Amino acid sequence: MEAIPVATVQAGPSGQTHAPPKHRWWALAVIGLAQLMVVLDATIVNIALPSAQHDLGFDNNGRQWIVTAYSLAFGSLLLLGGRLADLFGRKTTFIIGIAGFAAASAVGGAANGFTMLVVARAVQGLFGALLAPAALSLLTTTFTEPKERAKAFGIFGAIAGSGAAVGLVLGGLLTEYLNWRWTLYVNDVIAIPALIGAVVLIGRSVPAERPKLDILGAALVSGGLFGVVYGFANAETHDWDNWMTWGFLAAGGLLLVAFFLWQARAKHPVLPLRVLADRDRAAALSTVLISSAGMFGVFLFLTYYLQSTLGYSPVKNGVAFLPMVGALMVMAQLSTNWLVPKIGPKTVVPVGMLLAVGGMVWLTRLDLHSSYAPHVLPPLLLLGAGLGMSMPAAMSYATLGVRASDQGVASAAVNTTQQVGGSISTALLNTLAASAATDYAKHHLSDPLVKANAALHSYTVAYWWSAGFFAFAVLVTVLLFRARKRASLPAEDAEGQAQAEAVPATGAVPGAGATAPTETAAEAAGRTATPTAVGAGGAAAIGGQVRDGAGVPVPGTAITVLDTTGHQLARTTSREDGWYAVDIPERGSLVLIGSASGYQPQVATLTLDGTPVSHDLVLLPSPGGVAGTVRGGDGEVLAGALVVATDRHGDVTASATTGTGGGYRLGDLLPGDYTLSVSAPGHRPAAVPATVSAETTRCDIRLSTAATLSGTVRTQDGRVLEDARVTLIDAAGNVVGTRTTSVDGSYSFTDLASEQYTVIAAGYAPVATQVTVDGGQAGVDILLSHKEA
Repeated sequence: MEAIPVATVQAGPSGQTHAPPKHRWWALAVIGLAQLMVVLDATIVNIALPSAQHDLGFDNNGRQWIVTAYSLAFGSLLLLGGRLADLFGRKTTFIIGIAGFAAASAVGGAANGFTMLVVARAVQGLFGALLAPAALSLLTTTFTEPKERAKAFGIFGAIAGSGAAVGLVLGGLLTEYLNWRWTLYVNDVIAIPALIGAVVLIGRSVPAERPKLDILGAALVSGGLFGVVYGFANAETHDWDNWMTWGFLAAGGLLLVAFFLWQARAKHPVLPLRVLADRDRAAALSTVLISSAGMFGVFLFLTYYLQSTLGYSPVKNGVAFLPMVGALMVMAQLSTNWLVPKIGPKTVVPVGMLLAVGGMVWLTRLDLHSSYAPHVLPPLLLLGAGLGMSMPAAMSYATLGVRASDQGVASAAVNTTQQVGGSISTALLNTLAASAATDYAKHHLSDPLVKANAALHSYTVAYWWSAGFFAFAVLVTVLLFRARKRASLPAEDAEGQAQAEAVPATGAVPGAGATAPTETAAEAAGRTATPTAVGAGGAAAIGGQVRDGAGVPVPGTAITVLDTTGHQLARTTSREDGWYAVDIPERGSLVLIGSASGYQPQVATLTLDGTPVSHDLVLLPSPGGVAGTVRGGDGEVLAGALVVATDRHGDVTASATTGTGGGYRLGDLLPGDYTLSVSAPGHRPAAVPATVSAETTRCDIRLSTAATLSGTVRTQDGRVLEDARVTLIDAAGNVVGTRTTSVDGSYSFTDLASEQYTVIAAGYAPVATQVTVDGGQAGVDILLSHKEA
């Protein structure tokens, strides 16, 4: 059998294959259904509680446990569920989560007593903790192209943001026209198509390696989250000074502190701290946390207002929220597909939060005589627009750029912040509202409508606090989200950009207005600096070239000119060839400063008398580090490559990402021996030794191009063969990896070295064939048949 070139099979990271491109939008429908099932249960059962209580005969304290059992299991096990998805495969975890959630829902719907219902709700939460992070991580790994990712997250974010409102509508309809048990059975109706779609449409996601699970970390985080969620849940039915409230909150907080301290040392952490290190990700998670807290001020207390004050039925109450859901869905698509790509999250997310603030403040104007259309509907639309602008964008940025092996736990972090935010809000707002109602009634005993007005006052207090949550989110997101980086900047505005980005030692970063071609190091070192021309209007000009100690141009150097009083007169950045020029209308003594990341800044005093001045800057590398350039097999520079330095004990001491010129720099390293590990998409990883002294060590690294071997397994009659086992063995006889063919019979091995391999396929009688991989794409299709008698 010979190797046949075949079309490229869409493949994810090493060890994983995804659904074929033609199925990804159907896969989104499946993921959306599963997510809807989880978010519905946050509210759908609440409306049915009075009917369930009457049917099963439990007291009012039991009503609280029907809600708490679900939130406790769900909230405390989310991070563990996310890590399990990373360890055992997202598709497998997703399917188990759907099946378990559906089974628990069926048991809960058939409950013949309080205990059976509570246990079923807890098991629902357990499987929901598996399902929710797997769903979000599947979405992240399925949609990697920016435009499609934006559209997919817009849809997903709309489902996540509006699910609670849909739950109110559906819960009211099912309770009023069928039976409270159908608020649980409806999950099985949703689960059946979701389960079938998951099996058929979602590609296999099997990790290449199965690291050990951090048992201690899992116990610490689950116990900590349990304490926090239970403490806030207990505050709803008891005072804040009750020992079970503050005791569980304190214990949960201590366990979470211990968890984060342990994660910094664990070999296989449940939540790698690198997931939380990115500023944009921290901003996104903060948005989800605070927005979830603010949203409950809408769903909880506006529900009380509509039913108690305006006399709405459960169904009419749910329908009242639908315009908000519509506004949220429209703005979710507009935000993720147009606003964020063009403007960036630093503006879009805070503006969305501001709209939510306006909506909450508007709701504080409701009184006993308000009506829906003129008084309730406008703030609901404003809230929906604000949440639609911010929530989907935050969910997308919370998982953007996370390595494939951490997608599950990053997705779990999103769901955890959402759950914790809701728990905090429910307990805090309920307590504040109850206290406000009591105080109002105490001071208005003569009011004939004291009970109704006291309730209305309590809702207003809750709205103001929710507005405060959203206002705090505005501040946090403005401070944390990075400003959108522009491809080019005017010379006078480029200094901030140059200082914000780490410019590698030899990286070529386009400077403002750079038009000259980049010179070689020899050309740059041998060329004499020429004076710059006089600027427009006869202004004196300063110009020259910035080079390092070896004579290599240093692009992107920030050039600042000050007068003797320290007032800034001009600024610019050096071009790709190291040249800079600034126009100065002033005369006399001036100070010239040059600074670049990884180099010691240089300062010079110049005197201008109206004629052009030429002044070259020589920047010396900062001591105690290693710097160099990462290139591919063909000599091309590799931007975005990850360089990690580990000491002789194997501990990570520093890391950096190469710039547009392929350069990197790791500073502040103690003298000694290190290992530099380098990885870049589409290339084989490499590890090289480096000895760091008091001076900067130069270490250039070359990566070989990673090869991909793919193909299709078919039967003799031409049918594609699903679930056939394909094993790849290298020339030394080592098993490189094993894949199972997907629904279209395809398999794929990525990250391969260029050498000869043996491909063995089994499903019928095993067939082996040899193939030589020489970089790029290689393919081998295999035909299997039954053994002949």
